[in-house]
Amino acid sequence: MNIDKRFTDLLDYLVQPKAHDHSGDKTICYLTFPTEKIQHVKRKLNEGWLDIAKHKGINPIVLSLHEVLKDFFIEDDYRITAGEDAVEDEEEMKETYNSLGENMKQRQVLENAILDKQENVKSLKDGVLIITDLEAIHPYSRFGPIEQEIYTKVEVPIIVMYPGEISGSALKYLGFYPEDGNYRSKHF
Repeated sequence: MNIDKRFTDLLDYLVQPKAHDHSGDKTICYLTFPTEKIQHVKRKLNEGWLDIAKHKGINPIVLSLHEVLKDFFIEDDYRITAGEDAVEDEEEMKETYNSLGENMKQRQVLENAILDKQENVKSLKDGVLIITDLEAIHPYSRFGPIEQEIYTKVEVPIIVMYPGEISGSALKYLGFYPEDGNYRSKHF
């Protein structure tokens, strides 16, 4: 099934009344696609998919994880200090890079950004949060642990644009991470 059809199926799923679902009590849906389709998905989202969602009565708000990370790292004092110290040594640079990721995870930058954006979505009638640019969180994290962390705090429907593969009921982030069956979400 092509990705356009899966996106419209996902939207139809969101507007249908919900019965008890094996994926849990939160409406978190993943639109999965191969990594070579990342640019295609971004173009489709900006050139028509958001309009299709609005036509179906959905008010989408987009959150780019790339923008979240960019904004965080631009302002992060640790990045500035650590980066200055590591410029000359490749091993120091690798260690600094890993430390930056740990700093970002410990401060729950992505989780907080999602929950903050959720507040904007809650103020809209039929609001839906669309999370994009998941490829930007590699190699710091995968999205599964982030979903696990925020799951009990989710109060709005979420669409996750997921570059990776479906393998049964498991997801394989970016097509090369190990399969992860811990997602509680619905996969398209």
